[in-house]
Amino acid sequence: MIELEMKCISLDSGRGGIGAVIRDGNGTFFAAIARPFSFARSALHMEIEAMRAGLLLAIHQGMINIDIETDCAMVVTAVNGDMEDLSEVGCIVEDCKAYLSSILSTRVQSIYREANGVAHRLTHLASLSYLDEY
Repeated sequence: MIELEMKCISLDSGRGGIGAVIRDGNGTFFAAIARPFSFARSALHMEIEAMRAGLLLAIHQGMINIDIETDCAMVVTAVNGDMEDLSEVGCIVEDCKAYLSSILSTRVQSIYREANGVAHRLTHLASLSYLDEY
């Protein structure tokens, strides 16, 4: 299971961050990523960037059967849709669709925000630049 979360601290300053956590079927931690963004365009931008980062992490870990959970219904609709996305984040959405097609079995679903607390905390720390890139 991949748990995705975004945090956009201030659109005025453009600072934001993303976080993704990978757990096995029992909920045991497997891997995570958190990353700050200096140029966050919107909350949707950060949500779809979190999706892309989580998918790349899963692919690099050799995962072939994943469930993706996000609290952003717009991301779920975008990546599950058949039409080309022409929005401001369309290129990132298309990347996510390509990554999803390279994984044997996937399910993308929306969850309540309270259900992805670890990814939310990682994202918060990343958006405040508390995490190093090393």
